[in-house]
Amino acid sequence: MKRRELIKTAFGLSAGLVGMSALKPLYANTGGMEFRAEPMYDVTPTKVTDKTYYFLAKDPEPSPDNHAFFNNPGFIITSEGVVVIDTGSSVQIGEMVLRQIKTVTDKPVIAVINTHYHGDHFLGNHAFIEQNPKLDIFSHQATIDNIKNGGGEFWVGFMQRSSNNGISGTVITPPNKTVNGGETMKFGDTTIKIHQWGTAHTECDLIVEVVEDKVAFLGDTAMRRVANMADGSFPGTIEAMKKAKALNCDYYIVGHGPHDNVSVCEDMQKFCEVIYGDATKYYDEGLSDFEMKPKIMQQPFMKDVASSWPGYEHTIGKFIAVAVAEVEKNMF
Repeated sequence: MKRRELIKTAFGLSAGLVGMSALKPLYANTGGMEFRAEPMYDVTPTKVTDKTYYFLAKDPEPSPDNHAFFNNPGFIITSEGVVVIDTGSSVQIGEMVLRQIKTVTDKPVIAVINTHYHGDHFLGNHAFIEQNPKLDIFSHQATIDNIKNGGGEFWVGFMQRSSNNGISGTVITPPNKTVNGGETMKFGDTTIKIHQWGTAHTECDLIVEVVEDKVAFLGDTAMRRVANMADGSFPGTIEAMKKAKALNCDYYIVGHGPHDNVSVCEDMQKFCEVIYGDATKYYDEGLSDFEMKPKIMQQPFMKDVASSWPGYEHTIGKFIAVAVAEVEKNMF
């Protein structure tokens, strides 16, 4: 009897993943006085097309030196105004994004879209609402719920610790408008399609397609980085990458690392297929995640491609453990 069948019969076990938002935050002691950390240094926007830009973070992780700037906020210039995709890890980063948008266009920001609830994608909302309290900030309802139910506090604490209090003064500012996926939004001359394909990086990832420019903002559903899969799904990410490829976009802008063509989706799909496929096979053979790790790391794709990604050496074991947990969960 295969191991999965044995466990089904003997235990009726169910397994789940605990996301980072379940942890309790720690806060810096400011003596009860409101304090605002120094401004974020300027990052020049990277132009993808005449309408689409993003801010390329040079570092894969938050630190005091980078002020917790390690993801890629983006923006779309429409005839009506600017639509921002994700706002960064702090009010300081949000302010920098606003400053730098003005070096490209004098059009106002008319909307923000948060792709999911991890803090590097929404904590900068504070700066945008400070500038325009009536601004529409869109996300999936699950993103709003997560932020309000402890996720926001966790991410403030995490970014504070990681940046040596470099995000001080940031106020948790959840999105205020909801989308479910499937919506088509018109902003003057620009058509934006919102896609939501189930659980990939999280259960509520939004993919933002700029139709006329054949550009897709993927959030963290794809990246050449090994960081956090605890809130996500390996099979879900595989399916999301198939659907992202089917958009036939010329450019895909990811949450971390440089933009690219469809190859970034292909790499993410292959990465998840190798880990989840091998975890399933070795789990049936009775191996632990520790025993699987060296075998999976010897796969050609892992040696030749994924091993060069930031975070690979110190995080791949966690990815395999998460994959094993999902294998067990999906047995039922």
